Amino acid sequence: MFSRDSDKPTKTTSSSSVIGTEMQINGNIKCSGNLVLKGKVKGNVECDHINISSEGNLKGNIKALQSSIGGNFEGDVFADTLSIESTANIKGKLHYNNLKAQPGANLEVELIRGLDNPTKNQVKTRSKKGK
Repeated sequence: MFSRDSDKPTKTTSSSSVIGTEMQINGNIKCSGNLVLKGKVKGNVECDHINISSEGNLKGNIKALQSSIGGNFEGDVFADTLSIESTANIKGKLHYNNLKAQPGANLEVELIRGLDNPTKNQVKTRSKKGK
């Protein structure tokens, strides 16, 4: 009637959150797992994986392990792996360790390889300005 399998820890699967085409959000978003952006967001996004679809629009910064941009994006990206799709329209600074890009994207960007050094320099600059 009962099995020992029920005593074993269950594997957690990463969930996906979707911001649909009919949604508009003003504010920061922080989530674990995957975020699919098809609507409009004005604010910073922090998550494990983000996918901005071709109809998506984000004005703010991204902090994620993996970022895939196929829509409109304006801001700074901090991602271990960054993928740029052919439908992307991007303005900002892109901090990354690994970059994948398809031809055809509209880019007005500064590419910065490596996540550690730019972050440390920015922190030092901010602390000097505060004195």
